[in-house]
Amino acid sequence: MYIKQLESFIVAARLLNFGEAARNLNYSQSTISEQIHSLEEYLGAQLFERIGRKVFLTEQGKTLLPFAERMVRDSKELKSLFSNDEILSGSIMVGAAETLCAFWLPPLLKEYRILHPNVQINIKVGNCVDFPQWLQQDIIDVAFGLNDESGQKQLRQNTLFRGETVFIASPDHKLSASPIVEPQDLTGETLLLPEGYCGYPIDLKCLLEKEQVKANTILEFGSLESIKQCVKNDLGVSLLPEIVVAEELKRGELVSLNWNGPDIPIQAQMLFHRDKWLSPPLVALEHLILARIEK
Repeated sequence: MYIKQLESFIVAARLLNFGEAARNLNYSQSTISEQIHSLEEYLGAQLFERIGRKVFLTEQGKTLLPFAERMVRDSKELKSLFSNDEILSGSIMVGAAETLCAFWLPPLLKEYRILHPNVQINIKVGNCVDFPQWLQQDIIDVAFGLNDESGQKQLRQNTLFRGETVFIASPDHKLSASPIVEPQDLTGETLLLPEGYCGYPIDLKCLLEKEQVKANTILEFGSLESIKQCVKNDLGVSLLPEIVVAEELKRGELVSLNWNGPDIPIQAQMLFHRDKWLSPPLVALEHLILARIEK
């Protein structure tokens, strides 16, 4: 058996979709099918079955999965024993919330690339609620998110930093001139928020529900830049991390409202799956991140 066949089997078994497995591994779908077929021939066992358009693991496939995961993990550890520790190589798949990916993570990744230029870093931007599953399925090696996952025992979490959020509006918005803005002042306003279930947008929605504040509408965007442009054009009010809008506030393109409600902070986390084998490049990344946040 080849390790690559086992890797393809593991990803296909977790996703139960050969097309998604192919995209995840940067293979063609025919290559995935050929590798699974070769593995089935070698073992003399059927690992998957199709019912309609859906793919399922057979009982033999379920039996193989933990053995395959252990063999792939062992092969990586074995390879690392004979690698040149001074020159790291390989690849890392990083999952990150857009806020961190756009405004906090890049300088650290730049420093990492200078130290380890032979390591390829791939970034998958996503919603924080997806990160635990992506780590479980080995789609990503490490996640940088905004949700507290300390209740999930299968994850190892490091708090990176705490930051502040600010309510922002255009200079022409009526609330920009208010000496104090309280939760009830958001009644009837259009709120522009990041989509998904990451940290502070959910905290704001919970606050509005608790205070029985009914916004005119809540528009959700997949891009922080889109939110800022819409707020600049007086299409609504938003709540964003201070680091995201610092430059626009300094230039006067946006205004920070004088919020007199509960603080809604952000708290960034670095997440690993507890069963994940940390390759030398991944260990180096963790050490770099922890060293920088301890300063």
